[in-house]
Amino acid sequence: MLQEYLLYFARLTIVPVVVASVIGLVRYRQLAPSLRYLTLLACFDSLMELTTSLLQSSFGREVLGIKSNLFLFPFISIGEIVLLALAYRQVLQSAIFSKILPWLLGLFTTYALVVSFSQFGLARYTVGLAIVVNLLMLGLAGLYFRKLLNELQVEHLLHEPFFWVSAGLAAYGLGNSLISLFSNYLITHCSVKLQFIILWGVRNVFNYLLYLAYCWALWIAPAKDYAAPATASTLPRA
Repeated sequence: MLQEYLLYFARLTIVPVVVASVIGLVRYRQLAPSLRYLTLLACFDSLMELTTSLLQSSFGREVLGIKSNLFLFPFISIGEIVLLALAYRQVLQSAIFSKILPWLLGLFTTYALVVSFSQFGLARYTVGLAIVVNLLMLGLAGLYFRKLLNELQVEHLLHEPFFWVSAGLAAYGLGNSLISLFSNYLITHCSVKLQFIILWGVRNVFNYLLYLAYCWALWIAPAKDYAAPATASTLPRA
């Protein structure tokens, strides 16, 4: 009974990300580039959630003959990190970050593809790639919080869309990093019931938090454009 509830809980994670996609698409023309990238990310995640649900269904197993959807994980990771990085490039407005970003994305994409092809045909969860993805998400969130602390120009922090996105990424990254680090131990030494609770229950709580952060960020975004706080170099001169 518990396993059925947890599987149902996991399937419902598609709801908040689809809602985020709808909000973003409805307000797309009013959004700044950073939030447009966030909308594209929500749409991408919605598509991936639908795809994984299809592959897990009887149609995927019996008609397509697919036993596991883990082969999608490297490609999902590449799409999410690329879109998140492009969104944060708009928010951070950092010349150094913009300069190293293509190299960072290139290295990450190469690593993810190597992992994908090295485990082709194997239904195996790639812990190393998951940890790298989580660390990159934590890094993006950390850079945003560092920018806020250095500039101290945001008057209403709770009205900042990327504050919520970064908070969601921080919670998601930390939580999933811990689960990924202990996943092998969990599968080897713990009961099936506990595995279901953590892998299908606790992990999806972090998915809900992240997708709800996307929803709220796109909902509270200013009606015209969302620019990064002005710096000394961008302020008008007297």
